[in-house]
Amino acid sequence: MIRVLVIDDHPVLLSALEDWLRGVPLVEVVGIFGSAEAALSCLSERRPDLVLLDANRPVMGGLEAVEPIKRWNPLVRVVIMSFNEVQLAIARRMPTVDKAIDKSHLREQFPLLIQEVAGIRPALRKAAVRPLV
Repeated sequence: MIRVLVIDDHPVLLSALEDWLRGVPLVEVVGIFGSAEAALSCLSERRPDLVLLDANRPVMGGLEAVEPIKRWNPLVRVVIMSFNEVQLAIARRMPTVDKAIDKSHLREQFPLLIQEVAGIRPALRKAAVRPLV
């Protein structure tokens, strides 16, 4: 199973993502969060393999949240999601972002993403996970 954590501030989209992900084979939803701050405080407990992160966040932006996630575990896959092409272009240039996906294409690109994560999963589990400071 691939442990997925989702962070998005739009409640309707967050609910739809949760419903959809719970039906995807090989996926275990370990957290659905409306804020990056709440999600960051639970990383050690939830231990995600993959974080789906909305780029457009009100308090801590999705792009700002990538660094603390990668400090916690450099091998966790972080995928930035957005409808905004400018934000996606910025995310694609960030070395710590593993992938940037237009939200309208998430369903079609997700199977490949899961295959990628499944390929590195043993390394994720053995990685030295750092506590968040």
